[in-house]
Amino acid sequence: MKSYEFFIGLRFTLTGKHDRFVSFVSALSMLGIALGVAALLTVLAVMTGFQNQLRERILSVASHMEAVGVNGGITDWQAAANTYLEHPQVIAASPNVQEQALLANGDRAQGALIHGILPDYEKNVNDVASYLQSGSLQDLNAGEFKIFLGSGLARKLNLTLGEKVMLVAPKGRLTAAGLLPRLRRFEVAGVFHAGVHQFDSSLAYIHLQDAQKIYSLGESVSSVRLKLSDIINAPLVRQELLEKKFPGTLLYDWTNSHGSLFNALALEKRAMFVILTLIVMVASFNIVSALVTMVRNKRGEIAILRAMGADSGSITRIFLLQGMFIGGGGVLLGLVLGLPLAMNIGTVVSWMESKFGYSLFPSDIYQLGQLPSDIITSDILVVGITAFCISLAAAAWPAWRSGKLNPADSLRHE
Repeated sequence: MKSYEFFIGLRFTLTGKHDRFVSFVSALSMLGIALGVAALLTVLAVMTGFQNQLRERILSVASHMEAVGVNGGITDWQAAANTYLEHPQVIAASPNVQEQALLANGDRAQGALIHGILPDYEKNVNDVASYLQSGSLQDLNAGEFKIFLGSGLARKLNLTLGEKVMLVAPKGRLTAAGLLPRLRRFEVAGVFHAGVHQFDSSLAYIHLQDAQKIYSLGESVSSVRLKLSDIINAPLVRQELLEKKFPGTLLYDWTNSHGSLFNALALEKRAMFVILTLIVMVASFNIVSALVTMVRNKRGEIAILRAMGADSGSITRIFLLQGMFIGGGGVLLGLVLGLPLAMNIGTVVSWMESKFGYSLFPSDIYQLGQLPSDIITSDILVVGITAFCISLAAAAWPAWRSGKLNPADSLRHE
């Protein structure tokens, strides 16, 4: 590229009062590209943040991997745990009894998923202890029949610390009067808030031995929960553990239980990228209009340049550079607008909710308490390069046509 091509292309882009319409269309093109880039960055940041935070929150409560007992559960959970702990990437194990129950307080009743745990083991496989709003997991002692409730579950049942709640187990006991449900009154020893609506509104924790007694499990447990050093390797670790799995167990990792959710989120992110890229494509049509008009208005200048020795390739590159300046300016302006918005989108949404009195991000639908945002370098590069390439492609045809103009015909019309 010759130096004069760059300066002439820049001069045409910054054309003055004689081409105000072209300047207006060029500015409109740049603004449209900037808005498209800003929208893309913001949406991708929200989608990435939502995916990362949801995965972090879910896996901080759910298990990375779980050995589930079949045919009555796992009778010797210590042996099963020791078997899986032999793998170098399995760093902790905890027994678990998982059963359904109905919790009742006066005229209020709510279904719940009961987890029977050993506090000293459970704190090693998840972060429930860090989500406690009141109480301590160490308050769960065998035979005291205490219970920890999710914040949403406690709110629905109108329960606070120290109050009693009736637990109704679906597995009844056979008496002379027939099959009667198992009932037990529990004391609320704590409330936790994980920030995931699914957990906060349905989970409850009791001591492992209390759960075994209520559900008539004897010494058996439902599963052994495993924590891995790297959750990304969960499918590979599972395949390796299958070769020496404990008898009577089935292995599941988080990609089996929650993988479809994260795959759907990844697909939605790609779909939103494609949809919002159309904004940039629509804005690029204005580049075509601006350059076509510019070529018509600059026929005399083009003819003079050709007469002075510029070849058709130079003319093409001059107008291609003009499209690059418009597209590049739009991309840079979009980054300037989009990055601050993406980083502070949670604050913006909270302000809008307080201003209009309407919840834009209800936790019961989106599973999280606030709008997350996470900007990654690869998203910025993909958005910027895509928008710039679209702008360059839009400028290609008018630039090519400018190089095909006949100097003599252009001067004849001047």
